[in-house]
Amino acid sequence: MLRFSLLRSRRWLGFTLIELLVVIAIIAILIGLLLPAVQKVREAAARMQSSNNLKQMSLALHNMNDSNGVLPAMVSNYPANGPVRGTLQFFLLPFIEQDNAYKYMISQHNDSWYCTQGIKTYVAPSDPTNSNTALDTGSPRFGTSYAPNEWVFGSGNAPPNQQISDTTSRAGIPKTFVDGTSNTVVFSEKYAVCGTATNNVATYYYGETGGNCVRYGGQGGNGSVPGFYTLTPPQAKPSPFSNCDPCRLQGMSAGGVQVGLGDGSVRNVNTAISATTWANAVQPADGNPLGSDW
Repeated sequence: MLRFSLLRSRRWLGFTLIELLVVIAIIAILIGLLLPAVQKVREAAARMQSSNNLKQMSLALHNMNDSNGVLPAMVSNYPANGPVRGTLQFFLLPFIEQDNAYKYMISQHNDSWYCTQGIKTYVAPSDPTNSNTALDTGSPRFGTSYAPNEWVFGSGNAPPNQQISDTTSRAGIPKTFVDGTSNTVVFSEKYAVCGTATNNVATYYYGETGGNCVRYGGQGGNGSVPGFYTLTPPQAKPSPFSNCDPCRLQGMSAGGVQVGLGDGSVRNVNTAISATTWANAVQPADGNPLGSDW
């Protein structure tokens, strides 16, 4: 009798195939419920990191301005009579704790925007093309995940005329921020790669298709200045290689595009913003108030 009881109890030690399938189905459902939550947490962390990058760059402008009395142009010798010529992003390096990269770049190339490695502060985690980000890799060239506002910093050919020449900038805080630093965009998120490349400085650099984008950014279309000049509102998370417009900025989340303002704050801007409000936020001295959709 005892032996029969032991044999009968052993039959219940395992799972049937149906029970096993039920357990697997329950686990699959739980994973399916957890994945969206994990993805949202990951996206929130990426947005926060990007916001910190923008804040760090925007605040660094104030230190640059305090140290030299003026902001750099998009490409210039900075300060005006300095021996080194480079981009705004290059001169920003010592002020974002990248002094070693600043010195290394000078030692490696006489054009100081040359860079052999990506700068972490210039790479947005949400940028779907961030594996191609670097300040400038020579050939082919890639952009960064952030673009300075050329309306603020100007260039030799930019209508704002915020510099006397290609090597002498007039931009400064607060003198050229007539509309107020808190009302003016200085940096914005954007894809490092946008569109299909046709040559080394083509559509995938920072937005200028060999000079075809009207003053989107760049000095003479040579692919050395990752900036923006467009008054058209940013795109909402386009595909990098299909419907990405290289003449516009790109928001990296469904919520919009993050921008750094002249006072060091960071704001998320809905890509459905009106062209008028966006233009008023981009131009530092147009005298127009920001719209209700800001």
